[in-house]
Amino acid sequence: MLQRNVELENENRQLKKELVEQKLLLIEYKSSTEGKLEEARVREEKLIKSNEDFKKEMKQQAEETNKMMKQMMEMFQKQAQP
Repeated sequence: MLQRNVELENENRQLKKELVEQKLLLIEYKSSTEGKLEEARVREEKLIKSNEDFKKEMKQQAEETNKMMKQMMEMFQKQAQP
C-alpha cells in the first residue's frame, strides 16, 4: 500500500511537471502569435496608407492630364480659327 502511494505521488509530480511545461509552451506560443498578429496589423496599416497615397497621386495626375488636354484643345481651337 505504501509503495503504491509513493508511485502515485511520483506520477502526480511528473504530471504536474508536464502540466507546467505545457503551460510554458502555451505562453510562448501565445506571445509569438500575438507578436505576429501585431506585425500583420502594422503591415496592413502601411499597405492601406500606401494605397491611399497612390490613389491620391493617381487622382492628381489625372487632374493634371485633364488640365493639359483642355489647354491643348483650347490652343487647337484658337489655331483653327482664322
